[in-house]
Amino acid sequence: MPTNVPFLRSWALRAKMETSSRSPLVSFPPRSVYRHVAAGLLTKPAAETGATALYVKDMISTRRRAFPKNYAVLFFEPLFLHALGLAFLLAIAGISAALAQTSVDAIYGVTSIDVPPSATSRGIALLKHYRDAALKQPGNHGVDLLQQVGWPNRFVIYEAWKNQSAYDANEKAAHMAEFCDTLRSISNAPCDRHAYFVVSVGPARVSAGANPIYMMLHLDVFPNELQTGFVVAKQVAEAARKGEGNLRYDVVSEVSTPLNYMTVFAAWQNRKAFDDYEMSTYARQFRDKVGQLLGSPFDDRLYTPIN
Repeated sequence: MPTNVPFLRSWALRAKMETSSRSPLVSFPPRSVYRHVAAGLLTKPAAETGATALYVKDMISTRRRAFPKNYAVLFFEPLFLHALGLAFLLAIAGISAALAQTSVDAIYGVTSIDVPPSATSRGIALLKHYRDAALKQPGNHGVDLLQQVGWPNRFVIYEAWKNQSAYDANEKAAHMAEFCDTLRSISNAPCDRHAYFVVSVGPARVSAGANPIYMMLHLDVFPNELQTGFVVAKQVAEAARKGEGNLRYDVVSEVSTPLNYMTVFAAWQNRKAFDDYEMSTYARQFRDKVGQLLGSPFDDRLYTPIN
């Protein structure tokens, strides 16, 4: 992956100028910092001496809060001075296994839909119409339609896009406006769409059976524990993909602020394969570890595909 030294330098300078202006606030780092952290490309100290040492996990945990001006300058100065050091670390990390996965530029869209039970059939027809249109869009890498087990009037759209530009172009397309307008006509729920960047995504397999089961898990991680959450989620993803009957195991994280929402999207050949996953050692360890990082309950739901 090419090293982006100008981006690091410009962010450091901008942060320094902000802290020396009227409003002494520390801004969130740009989205690309989070993507590099998720891919394992930024894990080393930016400076390693004295009280000014700055770790990337501190960068991603920084919320908008007041700092004394002189402290803020000391806080960001090491990042600017050690930009070349970071560039070296990035170059080394570029050979990491993370880059063998889906490009860090890929964007995944998640749309949650809730219609009245009486409108279930209309909801399914609307989803299929959207899928057909989205699949024709440049940069689309797939659209999965899911129906929640036990709640047949609740649905999810999970879609993959080449990059943010492709996702944004689809958001502005006529079929998207039509989709949201039609949804509002049959439901009082909003058109709830969110964009996510890659944490860990592997190749998807085609189900050999007729009854695949899907799981979607939403994780609201404490901001200062986000990097730990990435590590824990990657570990279970890599183990789960090797499990019997697993079809895919994606971990993605939300693009927009507050940037600490992760989603797991996974599938198995059948319910038994999913149950075996739930009882596996790696799944239990994942739940134990990630449970300590969450600001809300462990929220996993099962779905069946809409063909």
